[in-house]
Amino acid sequence: MGIFSKKKNAATGAGEIGTFTSPHSLADTLVVAYGGVASQLSVAEREIQAPGLAASIYLSRLDATGLTVTAGNKIETYFQFRVDLQAQGDGCKGHATFDRPMSEINRWMGNAIKLTFGLRSALTECSVQVENWRTG
Repeated sequence: MGIFSKKKNAATGAGEIGTFTSPHSLADTLVVAYGGVASQLSVAEREIQAPGLAASIYLSRLDATGLTVTAGNKIETYFQFRVDLQAQGDGCKGHATFDRPMSEINRWMGNAIKLTFGLRSALTECSVQVENWRTG
């Protein structure tokens, strides 16, 4: 690696935002996670959308294992933001990641930042323990 290469954060992967531990069921935690990202969706409906001709931010995955918010159109994906959940004891464990490092998001960076802040706010408001959270 040259001196101008981008360094990965040693504690997290290149696109990792953070992890969290929820005392709530997987289904309830999914509702909280959706609430944290809904304000950034072009169409704030809790249903899967497909990319259109015009760029938008849409829910591309919503199932028992989490959700994915995608920004882009049929030709280009600007970024994907994933919240993956796994049942654990009486609650669940969660993991939030982008499909690329934040420094490589070239379009709609403001929306990407608002997704991370919105999710974290929703989680902490519901007594979810947030760990290793970063925004950039």
